[in-house]
Amino acid sequence: MSLVPASKAATYLALLRAIETNRPASKRLFDDPYARLFLPASFRLVEILSRIPLLNDFISWFIDRNWTGALTCCSARTRLVDVMAVNTIQDEGINQVIVFGAGYDCRSLRLRMKKRVQFVEIDHPGLQTQKRDILFNTKAGKEATVNYIPADLNTQDLDQVIPQLFQKGHYKTMFIWEGVTNSLTAPVAPKVFEFFKRFRPGTIIIFTYVDKEMLEHPEKFTGAASVTRLLQRNNEFWNFGIDPANIKTFLASYNMELLYNLDASSYRKMYYGDEAENMKGYEFYRVAMARVTEHA
Repeated sequence: MSLVPASKAATYLALLRAIETNRPASKRLFDDPYARLFLPASFRLVEILSRIPLLNDFISWFIDRNWTGALTCCSARTRLVDVMAVNTIQDEGINQVIVFGAGYDCRSLRLRMKKRVQFVEIDHPGLQTQKRDILFNTKAGKEATVNYIPADLNTQDLDQVIPQLFQKGHYKTMFIWEGVTNSLTAPVAPKVFEFFKRFRPGTIIIFTYVDKEMLEHPEKFTGAASVTRLLQRNNEFWNFGIDPANIKTFLASYNMELLYNLDASSYRKMYYGDEAENMKGYEFYRVAMARVTEHA
């Protein structure tokens, strides 16, 4: 939920990743040691308390009670995107990963790659500056070789801010676009898909999106109304969705083919197993993977 001024939503997600990271090693779905660095004082206390197993359970229960499905969806989808990214880099020979709207996530630092990969992060100038300043005080942040490109999608054209160098033929590219499409306005989101399709055939896009019906009728989805109110209190909104039934047609209009399309119930089942049967909420939040095809 970035590519907008440094947002509260990006901070909420960092808190959820920190809480998951503080679960026992045998149970947690991923390890993000950087998430806690981006938390304000009020959230930092919650993160510290979540290091105690019993309190982690209580905090997780409290979050689920008030924002049903937010934590389990965030954790499972983060794990899924991590796995998708690592496997695709290995299987498809990816040598360039461009992260759109990385927010406070640090995949370029925390994913363990068996091969050298160029990481590029494109995000709103305000959020990206904060992130870089915080990371520069860490050893990993100082040593990281990440290309940071500031971009405001509401006022700038991607072709003007992203060097054409990244489209050169020697790059086989994968885009990661997590937690961003829903916060963009309808005119902006299609422009990004239009930009993706200019990359050479075989380019992979991993992205998340919300079911369009949730934007129009949030009352139909467990927990959607409460998370919508939470964002609105911070003057943030979910503006863009896609109809899952029509996503193949949607992507085809941008010279892309759909490879995967999973809802929260499906990817929670993948990582929580039988426990997922009792997990509700965020069924509207989906993870998809697409591939750029030959241009017509």
